[in-house]
Amino acid sequence: MSDIKIAVGDTFPLAKLGATGPAVVYVYPKDSTSGCELESRGFNTLYDDFKGVGVEILGVSAGNGETAAQFATECDLQFKLVPSPALVEELGLIKDFGQYGLLPRRITFLVDADGTVKNIWDVEDIQSHPGEVLAAARAL
Repeated sequence: MSDIKIAVGDTFPLAKLGATGPAVVYVYPKDSTSGCELESRGFNTLYDDFKGVGVEILGVSAGNGETAAQFATECDLQFKLVPSPALVEELGLIKDFGQYGLLPRRITFLVDADGTVKNIWDVEDIQSHPGEVLAAARAL
């Protein structure tokens, strides 16, 4: 994760997403793709649990408002998807996915009420990831 320009202990620019902390910000490669759908639905299933501990969820991609809105509708998401190509670029979150091109990496940030990054996950297991994040959010 050496090319990423934000680390645990840094302040996450939540205001650029129209949000405040505490929050989970999960960055995903592309709207309406199978892996991103699985991850988004996983967070959506646990949405009430996150809200119960006072933590908002935000999905961030480098897409646009139209594709994000369509994706949120397809998945019946209870939380916001915020396309922010500029923020993804600013934080160094672009990854070369080979034949698929340059896309945001799949990474999640847990941000406390003060906007401080408490945890960062470079996601590999999409299915168990939302539950891992919830466990950490409960400990905020």
